[in-house]
Amino acid sequence: MEGIERLWWAKRRLEEQTEGKQRLIIGAGGHIFVKVDDSCLAACYFAMVRNQKTGQYHADVKGYLRTFSGYCNGTRLEQLSEEISGLAALVKELEGAQLSVSEEELQEFIRELEQQDNTAEEEEREA
Repeated sequence: MEGIERLWWAKRRLEEQTEGKQRLIIGAGGHIFVKVDDSCLAACYFAMVRNQKTGQYHADVKGYLRTFSGYCNGTRLEQLSEEISGLAALVKELEGAQLSVSEEELQEFIRELEQQDNTAEEEEREA
């Protein structure tokens, strides 16, 4: 896999691992953003960061806990544990992939993703 294909792979892996509850979208200012369903207790952070020396963009991938407080019963703790475990495996996988693209490839991915999002929104409105 090369460049833009690797970004599409990362997008698919995020959606597969989270059962569609988290997905890459284009956020404010045309930046890649992870849209997270309200039901998620743990989430993925994904940003493309420019390397000042090479000019390439690399993926900065992290996991985080969403607002979480209070006491939990065993079922809720088990759910949290499963989400964190799955997210940890995904973050390690994406980190290991060492996603890196040129500015042109990143802009092409953003255009294609934005077009895909717009098409999906139109289909939802029509349904």
